Formats: sequence, structure tokens, C-alpha cells
Amino acid sequence: MRQKISLITLAAMLCTLLSGCLPWSAEDSYKLPRPPKDYENLMNAVAQTKRELSVEYSAAVEDVPPSAGDNTSTVQLLDMDADGTQETAVTFFRIVGADMPVRLYFYTLQEDDSYLVSNVIQGEGDSVYAVHYSDLDGAEDPRTGKRCKEIVVSWRMGSDANYLGVYALETTQMQAQTLIMTAYQAYQLADLDRDGLTELAVGHIDGELKTGQVELHDWNAAGLATVSRVPLSNGVTAIGAMKANYLTDMVPALYITGDLADGSRVTDVVALQNGTLTNLSLDPETGISREQVSGVREIAVSDVNNDYIVEIARPWQLPAYGSTPGAWLVDWVQYNDAGRAKEVGTTYHNAADGWYLVIPEHWQSRLTIYRNDSVSGQRAVIFALRQGEDKEPLPFLSIYKLTGASRNLRATNSNRFILAEDSNTIYAATFYNTWDCGLDESGLLENFRLIVSNWSGD
Repeated sequence: MRQKISLITLAAMLCTLLSGCLPWSAEDSYKLPRPPKDYENLMNAVAQTKRELSVEYSAAVEDVPPSAGDNTSTVQLLDMDADGTQETAVTFFRIVGADMPVRLYFYTLQEDDSYLVSNVIQGEGDSVYAVHYSDLDGAEDPRTGKRCKEIVVSWRMGSDANYLGVYALETTQMQAQTLIMTAYQAYQLADLDRDGLTELAVGHIDGELKTGQVELHDWNAAGLATVSRVPLSNGVTAIGAMKANYLTDMVPALYITGDLADGSRVTDVVALQNGTLTNLSLDPETGISREQVSGVREIAVSDVNNDYIVEIARPWQLPAYGSTPGAWLVDWVQYNDAGRAKEVGTTYHNAADGWYLVIPEHWQSRLTIYRNDSVSGQRAVIFALRQGEDKEPLPFLSIYKLTGASRNLRATNSNRFILAEDSNTIYAATFYNTWDCGLDESGLLENFRLIVSNWSGD
């Protein structure tokens, strides 16, 4: 009897499915999935804050998320105590016409999945350029035993002025504590002393004196304080970028690229030695870094050999071909903690087309490089052997950047082979039977790389 009932039940279920009689309506099938309840609560809390601010100031309240850096979302979920749970959220408002117009509102997740405003940071700037969350003090909350990250905010004030603020979230009052506020031209967060905590390096320029320096802010008994300073190259008028990376022995270091008054570009290499910032690249006689470039300025500090340590460019020019100026090759050097630079390779950098090629040493003394852009959708760089001052160079390799509808066909014409491609571009190459250059297709593929920006700094 039980088996008969089961069969009847199964038959009824099949009839229901086949007839389209489902336990939910067809309309429900097209509805978007509902977000989690806590997310809805967060959005409601943010909307309520905007309404309250609008009423309080009788002004419009705008969303103004950071414009640079890794954290650019309008609403950001954060794990501020590093326990694996995103218990904090932050959003960014601008109150039109207010004295302190830019506000960072922090919300804390409650046990009932609601969010309450827990801290506020106010700024005088026009907007937030970038925001970072990092543990600078290593202190534990006496109530929870957990460490809490500090907030580093880069404020944009007008077109030229930038200010940096470091803040600590307060557990007993709504207003976050301001730890430091300073003008800056560049900054970087890094663990330079390898103690597991983050330090703040800030670059400053004195435009009148044409001097610059880097200040290191670290936590000590007095709080977040300036613990060391080091000068940059004499004559520096601007800092282009500051990158945190390593020396050859994996000692943390800063690479600061700046402009000199004579129009050249300079890179200062700064590391912490015995608690003191040291400019490892500075020439003691001139007061200027040994890494000064006057010819090619667009080649940034890069990790060209993929060993996770950046190299500094030392460009030099090949002999001219006819009326065309000689192309530039770049020797790349790495610094160690004694301030000695070691060459790790040479490249030809084609910044216009977005690629570079590692150049074998035995090419360099005989090489000529020139372009041919006469064909629409095809930009060719030809590598050739010099045959003498008045003789035509002997091409042995061409590398192409191919675009347009016919790029796939062109990529395999005339013994070409593909080096790299994306949705809009194919990079291809062909060897000529003129000289055994020591590379085959696989060797060229290994030496060919796309230029990817790995320079960070604010």
C-alpha cells in the first residue's frame, strides 16, 4: 500500500511540473535576487545619514568617493581589526557650502545586522584623493584585545595643494582622532624597519630653495612622530612619484623620481639604516643622485626582469641611421644596501606601442633600430645590423603592432608569428634569413614583454 501511495505522489508531482504549476509564479523567476539583509540595512543607514545632513545644513549632500588608489568605491566594507570579519563600513560625502564639506562616515555592524554611525572624519578639502587603512601603532583595544587599523586620507585642496591626514577611530566618541596633518607632494606607506607595522614616508619640496626631503613618521612613546629625515637631490623642483620596493637583498627601500631645475629627471634611492633614513644614490660631491637622466624621461622605474625588485633606467643612444636619430637602449640597474648599483640587463623600450624587448649583449655593438609606419594599422620596428657608416643596415628582425580589422590576417603573413594579443591589438614578429642573431621564436617570446605600469605612489 505504501508503494502505491508513493507512485501516486510521484505521478502528481510530474503532472505539476509538466503542466507548469510550480510552487512559485513565473513572475518570481524574473526577479533579481535580494541582497543580504545587512547590506540593505547599511544602504538604509547611509541614506538616512544623507537625509539628516541635508536637513541640518539645508544643502545638497553629494557622494564623493576617492579618485585614486586601491580603495575607490563609494561604500567600502572594512575589516579594521583583522579578525576576518568586515565589521566596518565607510562612505564619503560632500556637504555643499559647509565649512568642513568633506566627511567620511564610519558605520559598525551590530548583532541584529543593523549599522550604526560610529566615527566621523571631517576635511577642509575639495575631495578625497585617496584613502588607506593600515596598522601604524600596533596597539590593542583594552576591551577587545584586537588591534585596529588607522586611516590615512589624502585630501585634495584646489589644483596644487595636497594635505595628508592620519586618523584613529575612537571607541568612546563619534569624532575620529587626528594624529597628524601635513602638506605633501608624495607619500608612501611601507614597513621600512621590518617590525611588522607600517610607517609613513612623506616627500616635501621647497620650491623657492629647489630642495626636497623625505620625512619618516613612525610610532613611538609620543605617538605618531617624525623619526628621521633625509634630503633629496639638490635642485629638485617636483616629485613625480614615490614607490616602496626593495634593494637587491630584499631590504625595503623607497624610489623617489623627481624633476631637476635643468629639466632632467632624477631618482633617489632611500632606505632605513640603523633607524636613520639614508639616500643611497646620492653623490656626495654634487649632492645629486647618480641616477640622473636627461635624454629619455618617459621610462619609469620598473621590474623588467620579474624578480620583484625594481630597476632604475640608464638610457643610452645608438648611432643614427641616415637622418633618423639613433634609437635609445636602456641599461637597468639594481641597488644594494651599500649603495652600489649592479646592471641586470638591457632593453629596447617602445613606449609608443606599449612593449619592450630584452636585448642580448652581442647585439648591442652592431645594432640599428628604426621604424616603418607607412602601412595603415601596422607599426613596425626593424632591428638591423650596421654595415658601415655609408652602407644600408641589414635587417634581421621586425616586430609589429597590428590593429584594425585585418590584424589577424597580417599577424601570420610572411612567416610572422604572434608574440602577444588582446581584444584590439596583435603583436607579431618575423625573422629574416640574414643573420643568426642567437634567438629563435621561443627565445624572442621570452625576451618580448608588454609594458605594464608597476609604479605606484600618491
